[in-house]
Parts: sequence; structure tokens; C-alpha cells
Amino acid sequence: MVKPIERVVAALTYKDPDRVPAAPLVCGASRRVYGVTYDVWSRDPVIAAKSLIAAQELIGFDGFLTLVDLSVEPAAFGQKVLYPVESTALSAAFKGDMLIKSVDDYDKLEYVDPKKADRMRDVIKICEILVQAKGKEVPTLGFVYGPAGTLSMMRTLEKLSLDLVKNKSAVLKGLKIVNDVLFDYAKAQCETGVPGVVLDVLYASKMIWSRKTYDEFEGQLCSKIADEIRKHNALVVLHNCGHGPFFDTMISWYKPAAISFHYVPDDCKDYADTKEKYGKKTVLIGQADNPKVIYPGTPEEVMNHCAEQIKVYGPGSGFILATGCEFPPNASLLNARAMIEAAEKYGKYPMA
Repeated sequence: MVKPIERVVAALTYKDPDRVPAAPLVCGASRRVYGVTYDVWSRDPVIAAKSLIAAQELIGFDGFLTLVDLSVEPAAFGQKVLYPVESTALSAAFKGDMLIKSVDDYDKLEYVDPKKADRMRDVIKICEILVQAKGKEVPTLGFVYGPAGTLSMMRTLEKLSLDLVKNKSAVLKGLKIVNDVLFDYAKAQCETGVPGVVLDVLYASKMIWSRKTYDEFEGQLCSKIADEIRKHNALVVLHNCGHGPFFDTMISWYKPAAISFHYVPDDCKDYADTKEKYGKKTVLIGQADNPKVIYPGTPEEVMNHCAEQIKVYGPGSGFILATGCEFPPNASLLNARAMIEAAEKYGKYPMA
């Protein structure tokens, strides 16, 4: 019987696995399998790891992603985080309680040891548990939110973007401090033995910044994190669920083994164009539509949707079927299972 890790490795090396690997990115939704509330899952690494293991055993997906929420990184710097009982934890900056209240506050950011920051330390622990418990069977990927995204969680995107125009030097100083911490955070995850780390570089998409702005403010910094991940013989995997991601820019800066994405790149028309332009430059991970199909759809609709993507992306390998972003935490788990069934039914190799 083929193990998930063997299936994923084959896809990442453009060899034909037995079938297309399937990873619905079940993270927060795993709490429902283990039977705990979201606020507990978000703050207890042992429970989170046990939940992920239980979800994998129930659903049969081919890899773990250690995304807890996007407030983990800003919390390390002192950003207040809100923990709803049954939904994703979020930065209080979205409710007006920003750590960086003015331009002067960028200068107040200080280096924090990720191993001593509560929530970062928890994610490192989750990585350790999963690698030790399932590392020989199911691959575990670490997760790091990029410096621009992390900084925006302490300032808000709108205010950060205005600061870029009016106070460039202050923002750059803040980004460099954040990047130093994320660099060591990624390193600590690699030291647990994870075979790869996902860098969330959402800002490399036309929905947020231009290429020029991205290059100047995140690309040159975050690329250092990617280099460090490779030094640990781990894979760099990118995630960008924004509209019109800059695949060319992302590949140039980070040289990723794979890119996880929700929408087609800004220089592509559709699935087929994406496969043609980028299918041999990087492994493609995606692209099941969360808001239109995965959350509201039936299992049959999910299977049909995934079948369309497998037909285009699957031939020649180099493809992992996944949701375009985290599996909606309160969506039907039957739809996560439907993605696995779609891979089993439509994704067998060799393909035409």
C-alpha cells in the first residue's frame, strides 16, 4: 500500500504516484473530529496535533499543514488576539485594537525569540508531535506568515499601505525586525524534522500590491527565510490565496518546490494556461474553490469540481489536489472526504 509521503514525494519530483495526492488543508476543522472548541484547539498544541492526526485518519488526506491562524506571528510581538469559541482566532487590530497605532510604533518593535513566544512555541510543538507520530507515513509542513502580512496584522492593511507611501523608512525598519523573528521561527520548525515549510506570501498578488512594491518591501527580505529553509534540506512551499498571484515574481525570489494557490496567476487565463506556463517550473497545489464550491457545495459537486482540475493539472504529475486556502473550518467534512474520493476515482496514474 502506498503511503501518503511516498505519493507526495512522487508528485514533487514529477514522477507518477499511484494517484494524484489530495490535501484539503484541514486545519481548524480538525477540532470537530477530536471534539473540542476552536478556542481550545487554537491554544493547546497537544490537542491541536491530536486533532490533526484524528482528522487524517478519518478523512485520509495526504499531508499535514500546521497553520493554526494568521495571528500566531503578530501575537509574538504583543498584538492582542481574540479567540472566538467556534471560529478562527483573529488579531484584535481588526477590531481597532492595533499594536502599531502610529508610525512611531514601528520603531518600538523588538526581536522576540520564537521558542519563547507562546503561540509560535505551540506551533513548533505541533510540528514536533506530528513528525514523531506520523513522520514516516504522512508529510508535515510547517507554516510561516510572511513579514508583510504579519506586520499588517498589527497595523491593518489600509494603514500599512498608506505608511508605505508616506513613511517608507519606518515600515522597512519594522519589516526587518519582523523578518528576523520569522527567519528564526522557520529555522525552529525545520529543526523539528518537517520536510518542508510553507511561506504565506499573500502580498505577491495584484489584489494587494504591485510587483514593484512587493519586490521592495517583502521579496528582498522574505527570500532570506526561503534560503534558510533550504539550508536545512527542507522544501520551500509558497501559499498565495490572493487574486492574480505573481507566480513569476514568487518563483524568482523564492525558487519554490511548489506553490499553493486559489486563483490563476495574473498572467494566465485559466487552468490550462497555468499548467502550460508554470507546470514544469514548480509543482502546482490547488485549486479547489472554497467560497463557491467547497463550503456551499454537496460532495457530488465537490467531486465534479475536483475532477475538472485533475483532468487539466494531473497529466505529467507535478500536481497536488488541494483547497485554494485552508479548508473552511465549519464546512462539511464530507466535502473534505469527497476531495480524496475524487483523487481516487479520477486521479490514477498513468494519465493521458
